[in-house]
This record gives sequence, C-alpha cells and structure tokens, in this order.
Amino acid sequence: MAPGRFKLHGLVNFATSAVIEEQGACLLLKSGDDCWEIDLKGISQADSSALSVFLSWIRLAQENQKTICFAGMPDELKALAQVCGIQQLLNSVSCLQS
Repeated sequence: MAPGRFKLHGLVNFATSAVIEEQGACLLLKSGDDCWEIDLKGISQADSSALSVFLSWIRLAQENQKTICFAGMPDELKALAQVCGIQQLLNSVSCLQS
C-alpha cells in the first residue's frame, strides 16, 4: 500500500466497529501523511455502525488538519448512508479515483 492509503476489509458491524475505529485511528495518526485514503472495497458486510466509524475518522482528520477520502464504497453502504442522511457528507470526502 502506498503511504496514506489503507484498506478496510471483512465484517464491520456493532460487534467489530469499536475495535476497527480505534485501530484505524491509531494507524491513521501514525502514518504522518497529510492525506488518508481508505479503500472500502474489501468490506464483506456492514451495518450502520460502519458509518459511525467513517464519521469518527472524518472528525479525526479534521481535528488533525488532514484530508480523508473513502474509495470503493459498497453499494449497500451508499444506500444506508442515504437513508441515514449522511450521503452528502460522505460524498464530500469521496476520492475522485475509485
């Protein structure tokens, strides 16, 4: 993986999201990069807690004056973001290249 690029894969649900959020935050902060790209193509299944993780990382990026974007968001998460009313926010940080 290139500097500042990370992959999220597997199951992201209420049972796993707290650990994923914490581990991801540590990795992001340790990277030292000004731009963080999170590749979401490897997510096999997710629920609304995944969106909470993404919002937490967006806030972390803003607090640390970093740029963050999400690439390859699965359609089910896009639909869930729409229902939850945060699709526009996630789109505002989406990567131009997927």
